[in-house]
Amino acid sequence: MKSLVFALPLFLLPAAAAWADDLGLPTRMALDEDPPREQQDLELERQRPDDSASLTPMEFVFRHSQLELGAMYTDFDSSLGLKSHLGYYLRWGVEILPHLSLHATYRFNSFGTGPGEDIRIQALLIGASYHVPLMRDLAFVGVLAVGPTWMDSSAFRSETGFTFSAEAALTARLYELLRLKAGIVFDGVSTDFRGSSGVSTNLSFLFGLEIGL
Repeated sequence: MKSLVFALPLFLLPAAAAWADDLGLPTRMALDEDPPREQQDLELERQRPDDSASLTPMEFVFRHSQLELGAMYTDFDSSLGLKSHLGYYLRWGVEILPHLSLHATYRFNSFGTGPGEDIRIQALLIGASYHVPLMRDLAFVGVLAVGPTWMDSSAFRSETGFTFSAEAALTARLYELLRLKAGIVFDGVSTDFRGSSGVSTNLSFLFGLEIGL
């Protein structure tokens, strides 16, 4: 009889567990609550599995590529004697590590400064960007890049300068693979264009779209 009494709870445990599950009662004790949904999303994004080992180089580049295009309104250094103007840029990059991308950026700006002078400025910059997730659909992006800048004028001697660029921006996800971007860009340009000397500092306001990861 005593053996039957001790064995009875073993038979009742499965039935009790099933009854608790039907009523939606907790079936285990836990001291820590589940983190908020947004925090879970960020953790999953940070822990994205590395698929580089199973992909060929071409497949890796195709899967992790990102295209960006937009406009830059630039306030040029006073030493250049150029008015503020709207230009455009195109950027292509590849995410080599979670949140870290390498990219190439082409910029183009063309305008007139007065009678008889047309200005054309082009740049090709190579750099890296790092995305810092802030919320589920919002991220901060920091960018550093360097490269040559070609400055052409119909009235002055054309010059090729060297540019160091730093960018800070925010991105907001519109769709799964489309994000809106807005930020500021600081450029230091070493050039003698239009009689300037040393390093000219330009400030730009950037608006663009990111397509990809």
